[in-house]
Amino acid sequence: RDFRCRICQRPRQDLMAQIANRTGFSLIEVMVALVIVAITATYALASYRRYIVRSYRLDAVQGLLAAAAEQERFYLAHGRYSDRLDAAIGDEPPGLPVPSITLHRRYELAIELADAGVFRLVAMPLPNGGQGNDNECRRFSIDESGRRQARDSAGNDSTTRCW
Repeated sequence: RDFRCRICQRPRQDLMAQIANRTGFSLIEVMVALVIVAITATYALASYRRYIVRSYRLDAVQGLLAAAAEQERFYLAHGRYSDRLDAAIGDEPPGLPVPSITLHRRYELAIELADAGVFRLVAMPLPNGGQGNDNECRRFSIDESGRRQARDSAGNDSTTRCW
């Protein structure tokens, strides 16, 4: 008795031989899959890098807010704003006990302006802190009224994107 495929009316052995010859992927199929993976990986890597750069900006924001709070404390004690960072308690002349380099060593803090009634604190990225190519937020600042500003590498206002 000859077993035949009911649909194609061929002997079953011929059908099995054809199926056995069709296993695997063609070169075109593999190349298409690699192109899709490469495009997806490129997009994912770019998105991840933008996310990391934005998260690093929090280092500058936290440092500035801590220094501004210390400035207000200093003002209450001395009747003026301090013009120096990295001071130890009991130093003469007194200053702020805030480090000039942020916690994760990505930004440098400085007091740009300080006198009896006003102050301005700034944060600039350190060259080796991972923010060297963040052209959107090159300079953060905060003043005595709590006004926050940010500038890009061209000097344009980028406060809404950075703070």
